[in-house]
Amino acid sequence: MKKTKLALLAGAAFAFIFFGCSNLIDEDLSLNAASESRSAVEVDSIAVDSSIATPFGLVADTGSGNLVKVTWGCPAVRPDAWYIYLDGKKVEETSVLKQVEVKAYAGKHVVAVAAVKNGRRSEAEGLEVSVKGTAAPVADSTGLVSGATYKIISKCSGKSLDNDGWKKEAGSNVHQWAYGNNQANQTWVLTQNTDGTWVIVNSYSGLALDAAAWGTTDGTNVFQWTVCGNQNQHWNISKVGSYYKIINAYSKLALDVASASTENGANIQTWTWNGTDAQLWQIEKLSDASSTPVVESPSTETPAEPVVIPQPSTPSEPVIVNPQPTQPIVNDGKGIPTDTNDVLVERKNGMKLTYQFQNHTHGAFSDSEIFIYVICMNSNNVWCYARPDGTLVPIGASDSSAWQYTLADVKNTGFQMPLAHSGRIYYSYGKPLSMKGIGNGVVLPSLSNPSDPNYETYFDWLEFTVTENGFWVNTTQVDQLGFPVLMNVYDNDGRVQQTGISSSRESIWNAYRNEMSPAFKTLLSEYRIVAPCKAGFDERSGGAYGNYFDAYVTETWNTIASKSQTVTHPQGKFILTGDGNNLYFRCVEAYGNICQAGVTYTIVGKPSTSEVFEGYGVLASGNPMELALEAWICAALNRHVAHLEPDAYWNNAAAYYNAGPCNYFAKFWHDHSERGGLAYGFCYDDVNDQSATTFTTNARGVVVRLGF
Repeated sequence: MKKTKLALLAGAAFAFIFFGCSNLIDEDLSLNAASESRSAVEVDSIAVDSSIATPFGLVADTGSGNLVKVTWGCPAVRPDAWYIYLDGKKVEETSVLKQVEVKAYAGKHVVAVAAVKNGRRSEAEGLEVSVKGTAAPVADSTGLVSGATYKIISKCSGKSLDNDGWKKEAGSNVHQWAYGNNQANQTWVLTQNTDGTWVIVNSYSGLALDAAAWGTTDGTNVFQWTVCGNQNQHWNISKVGSYYKIINAYSKLALDVASASTENGANIQTWTWNGTDAQLWQIEKLSDASSTPVVESPSTETPAEPVVIPQPSTPSEPVIVNPQPTQPIVNDGKGIPTDTNDVLVERKNGMKLTYQFQNHTHGAFSDSEIFIYVICMNSNNVWCYARPDGTLVPIGASDSSAWQYTLADVKNTGFQMPLAHSGRIYYSYGKPLSMKGIGNGVVLPSLSNPSDPNYETYFDWLEFTVTENGFWVNTTQVDQLGFPVLMNVYDNDGRVQQTGISSSRESIWNAYRNEMSPAFKTLLSEYRIVAPCKAGFDERSGGAYGNYFDAYVTETWNTIASKSQTVTHPQGKFILTGDGNNLYFRCVEAYGNICQAGVTYTIVGKPSTSEVFEGYGVLASGNPMELALEAWICAALNRHVAHLEPDAYWNNAAAYYNAGPCNYFAKFWHDHSERGGLAYGFCYDDVNDQSATTFTTNARGVVVRLGF
């Protein structure tokens, strides 16, 4: 495209000069703009300021299916950003002058651009375009649009159909809860089948609304299950006045709020249609199908609902084929029991909670062969070891023989725990660990050094912090797994949170061998499965796979440099751009206290493979806001979503680990977690709440079940 063509379209606005700005228009860009339209109405809350120069030289290419490529000229006084509108609705913004791609259904549309300066914007320069490709879905008699996202609100309670506990595993429950402003666990994608029935899929989990076990009786529970096309996941939806009734296609029973409850947490079930408010639903569209992220088909590792062969009439007993899910791995009888019926030891005055340990090694090791070490920092930031009575003794220059207790020593008493932070509890089998204090520091076991005295020892650990305001604890695979551990955290009011792995060590080792590629299989040994950079994925030590993430990092940095994107972070909303080497996050709206609107935060350089796996160097530098953003993109790289649209995929757990290169080591622990897919598989696995860290403000005691 020649610059003269741009001038011809600019009209009177060509009085502005380019002043060295690139117009970024390709030589072969085809013009499909039907007419210039300066009368487009833009829907926006930002005030219009006539003193801000209107963008000019607007060019639109509609050569690709459902895609409009928009380019414009740069005035002498460059604005802070440009807003792009489609049919009056803002669909994109950018602070970098470049070609922007906008998706639209086939037909005539108006695309427009406005310049933004100091929180105000210019009038918009618009063009009418004719878009080719897929036509917009046509609403049926219900008024619902296939592929669009909706909230579903009960008439009787005013509360939303809700994915209970933000769960992602098949079989997780559905209940009602107060609507929380487009929370993904309360939004549902409705897709129409060829027979007119609908599949209702939760936006967060990617699982379908399902009548449990093909139930045909009143009170059948409704939960979520992997989308599999069965009739008990199909629903007939029809209008009843201004509301809808939702009838299961298999059972002919209605979606129903149990007991017509108005309370948060009331269960959702199916019941014979009676037309009461408990069976009437408001279904309100939140976004069109064109903006709905695609939920990938579940991998073979996702639990599949038992395939049921339905009978022509109501069966007395459905015939079930393939009743066993493929994940998590089946406990072979030598694993750790998952009950929560522990008897807690007495908590002494002044103590915050108690720790107890149980031997579930099935005779592999006796209580006297299991060694336990509780180390932490006290309120004066001094490293200490804990005695069973809750005394914290400064470690100083002592060695771990002074900190050591066997399970036989503490089986009946456990450990009393006062305030402490940065704590770890180590446990080893067969022989003690060798650790030591060095002033106000501690030398811990090295996982990658064959000469370390602990190298050929079975050991593992958990991490914890106890404060006046709360208790945090997690089993972790950030560095390794030595053997399975299951942890029950009890509150004073009786609530129990369970975390860890219940299967036997043999089952875990076999599953790892079966599921991993040859490169990741190198992380497995007799004594442990180590994290990638503790073995061949560390380029610093010349590892064979030390360039594992390099090409993906370059691809991601180049993709980010090619377009402007929005990143919604807990600390604020940012416009993400790049130059191929650095990433720039310009804050447009601050939510937290470490970012400031209008400030650009920079990630300098591209991380190496080991920096991606371990979150150091490029991904651990700068001010607090930059550190938080580095954690965010480190997680996105490990999960193989960094090259995708941030707001659609970085926060979408269903999109994680669906392709490589990714951190398959971390994926494995999420696949085999007892905590509904939550695990701690790399340093920033807590981004988007994916870690298995347990938090409570009401801790009473912890029971650690040690398996083998």
